[in-house]
Amino acid sequence: MGNKFLSSALLIIFHFLTSTSSMKLTSILTDQSALLMLKHHVLHDPQNILTANWSGSTPVCSWFGISCGSKHRRVTAINLHGLGLIGTLPPHLGNMSFLSVFSVSSNNFHGRLPVELSNLRRLKHMYFGNNSFDGEIASWIGSLTRLRSLNLSHNNFQGAIPFSLGYLPKLEILSLFENQISGPIPSSIFDISSLQRVNLRNNNLSGSIPSVSRDSVSLESIDFSNNNLVGHIPEDMFDHTPNLTGLLLSDNLLSGRIPSSLFKCKELEFLSLSYNHLEGSLAVEIGNLSTLQVSLYWSEPLSRDNTRPDWQSQEYRMVEFGI
Repeated sequence: MGNKFLSSALLIIFHFLTSTSSMKLTSILTDQSALLMLKHHVLHDPQNILTANWSGSTPVCSWFGISCGSKHRRVTAINLHGLGLIGTLPPHLGNMSFLSVFSVSSNNFHGRLPVELSNLRRLKHMYFGNNSFDGEIASWIGSLTRLRSLNLSHNNFQGAIPFSLGYLPKLEILSLFENQISGPIPSSIFDISSLQRVNLRNNNLSGSIPSVSRDSVSLESIDFSNNNLVGHIPEDMFDHTPNLTGLLLSDNLLSGRIPSSLFKCKELEFLSLSYNHLEGSLAVEIGNLSTLQVSLYWSEPLSRDNTRPDWQSQEYRMVEFGI
């Protein structure tokens, strides 16, 4: 009886070990297969990088732009930034379960993001900016709960910002600027305690600026400029954002007075409220903001040409000051 039990136990262990070994082999082959499908979906590779370098005859972890983990030897990062690639993203990429960094920024990928990418539960950084992706920003992105950076800027996304983005508990950077996004800014965005920077400029957003109902000590910069936002700046907004360094709300339809709580942001460096319908003048307390480098305050509306440079660049400061 004892020998029979021992034999059965050994058989189970052997089956588990062989299954695990097979799973590892299949998993790395799955990564390889997904990447080869991406190569197949690239219609134009001007530098011939994928064509020459991504081959089934060489180890996946040695391919250009691919990084693997030292422990599991699975693909953890794809970095194809700025290669001039033209194509679409295949659904097979959703099978790369160890992927942590995914960058195809500054290419010409187009089409909609495949829903299968929602399976990338280890994904921390998603850099898809400066492409030609279209459709709505998918609500399934809110299920990528390890996401820290989300950059979908400079694309052709339309529709509303999904409320589910507020379900990303570790999100630090949210960049959706230079799209065709419309509708209101979801209040859930300011519920993300880890959020540091949010940039929604140059879209078609409407409605009012949502209130910040909880302390957001991590929040450093807000850029909602060049939209169609209306109403007043929330009176208590800056009571909860003490470490704010940049506030850019220019080129909207905002009205009312500037909340006095703004001057509690002692770290403020960039302030742009120009081309709105704000009333009154900046309070004398602005002189207490010793770190302030740029302060812009005009009330007349501005015709949109979508050419305003990045607020963080020296070029922007020179243009606004007329230097």
